[in-house]
Amino acid sequence: MAAFMSTQWAQQVKAQANSWPDAERRASKLVDFWDWIDMVKPFVTGRLSLSVRDMPDGAEGDTLCLEFEAGVVTDATVCRRAAAEAGSAFLLAGSYQDWMSMLDGYDVGKMVMYRKLMLEKGDTLAFFTPAFFWTELLAAIQSVPAETFDAVPA
Repeated sequence: MAAFMSTQWAQQVKAQANSWPDAERRASKLVDFWDWIDMVKPFVTGRLSLSVRDMPDGAEGDTLCLEFEAGVVTDATVCRRAAAEAGSAFLLAGSYQDWMSMLDGYDVGKMVMYRKLMLEKGDTLAFFTPAFFWTELLAAIQSVPAETFDAVPA
């Protein structure tokens, strides 16, 4: 199992995002939902960065950067937020504890709705137009196993 916020984990996230959804996930939602995802997917281009505000020591970085071209993840890296932010169209950030809750199965839609992952950079309307695309991306990320850190920062 790859460590959370590591290069290996980022590559697993990329592979999962690009093969998402599996048949079971697809069957759990209406066909119209997936048709809508397919309709907006070609317009998703640029970098989305997902950051941990209080990442424990020992990680390669605190931010997962996903480069999109027409809804396909073309690159996935882990770096420090300062390096990621400048080139990002959107940046979402949450606490380490909230990230751990998501990886443990917390509802990904609620992660955004209840501001556990907050949009800290990028146009709000442009981000929320393909909102269901992003929540499905979070679900794909959530499904990638990750070795987490024992220490939770204070």
